Amino acid sequence: MTEYSSPAPPLFAVVPDGLFGPLASSNRLHYWQLLCQLFAEFFGPDAPMPPSIGFPRREITSAIERYLLTDDPWEDDGQAPDAPLAMRANAIYERFRAAGWLRQERVGAREMVAMTHAVAQLLVALMDFAERGPAFFGAKVRSIELQLQQVVAGNAGGDSLDEAADQSRQLLSYVAAISVQVRDLMPELIKAESTAQFARQLFERYVGELFVGDYAQLHNADHPLARRTAILAMVRDIEQSDLRGQLIAWYQERATGGDRVRAEQRLQRSLRRLYEIDRIDEYLARLDDDIRQANRRALAFLDYRLRAPDKLDVLLRRACRGVLQAPEESLRLPVAPGPLMDEQRLRAPQQRARPIPRTANTSREPTPEQLARLNLLRQMTRSRLVKPEDLRRYVDRHLDANGRIDSEAMEIASIEDFRAYQTLITLALRSSRQGGLRRDDPIHKMLQGFRIQLSDGEHTANDFLASPRFVLQRTRNAA
Repeated sequence: MTEYSSPAPPLFAVVPDGLFGPLASSNRLHYWQLLCQLFAEFFGPDAPMPPSIGFPRREITSAIERYLLTDDPWEDDGQAPDAPLAMRANAIYERFRAAGWLRQERVGAREMVAMTHAVAQLLVALMDFAERGPAFFGAKVRSIELQLQQVVAGNAGGDSLDEAADQSRQLLSYVAAISVQVRDLMPELIKAESTAQFARQLFERYVGELFVGDYAQLHNADHPLARRTAILAMVRDIEQSDLRGQLIAWYQERATGGDRVRAEQRLQRSLRRLYEIDRIDEYLARLDDDIRQANRRALAFLDYRLRAPDKLDVLLRRACRGVLQAPEESLRLPVAPGPLMDEQRLRAPQQRARPIPRTANTSREPTPEQLARLNLLRQMTRSRLVKPEDLRRYVDRHLDANGRIDSEAMEIASIEDFRAYQTLITLALRSSRQGGLRRDDPIHKMLQGFRIQLSDGEHTANDFLASPRFVLQRTRNAA
């Protein structure tokens, strides 16, 4: 089923067309600072309760004049930076009003100024985006799990499911964006003029802004990211239980105007995004590689800066100037008179000792019996060794068209089948423990194209061994 798609959100149907004009001009930094100060002083949540009809225009222009007294000079972009202060403040006010940041209304004989709700919300979003620091994956995963618990318990509808799906997509996008930022930041840091500047930028930007806040705890068993197994189990319950019909009815009534096909597409899109949280290991592995490479480059650069003489180019330039300006007698070599290259002054050649003659070690050809035993040992070892592709062939041979099979239906016809079956038991036991199968577990690479789940309290037996019962299910992204 194709993912539900909608047209691009109509941004300029909510905010004015020229809203970003001041922030795209040559004085954009000054305009941004002034907008933040006006919002904090008059229109923001920390400001006093504004009047219902707005503020007098004179109060706003006076605040702009106070800002201009402490933030000058501005560049000349048609606003006459050398004009009187009151004229400049009124020109900036008119720029904000024409762009849509401020709304002016006449109440009686007075001109009152306010900021619309949509513009205020956009300004809050921009300020939050500019102030955001490193993310904490644990909080995002806990939020996803709690929202899904509400949906499974029947206390929430499709809005909570959509919110959890959006957070799952944002989690993957954020990890992917960090990798790009780490690769883009290192060439910029190497341009630092001094070792102190490089170290300061490294820790302020690389560690303080880009790193995940709880990155060091991502590999712990008690980190919430290990709860993704429980999250995926709840998603499967939603997809396969009666909750699916209830959620489709919720979407049909409240989100798609009675269209059941679009309601099913909306539900399927949210479930697909939640299933993608199982790919977080791939993104984290790539992030680990990028961070290790960035750390190696940073350490190599610091080691070079600490070992190399400081300002070597300045010292060489100074020495060349001194040689050019020195008198001729000062440039003579400090040696005694006489021939410099006389044979009596040269050091006698060093006689190297002759190397000891070497003889090759004698080798013995193995007998046919020894070769046969060696080949037999190799075959025995290979038949008992289970590689990912061996396990994949064994699983593909048993999975039916529905992509699901119980351990009761699996056959063992050879030593290779027996060892593959034992590996599946190990995967089932390790996946069922608290925290699920860890990313650093060596057996984790065996899970290729299928998912395994242990049946609690049930056992299965065949002609060779008795073991806990488990179920195999093909994953959605399997080839």
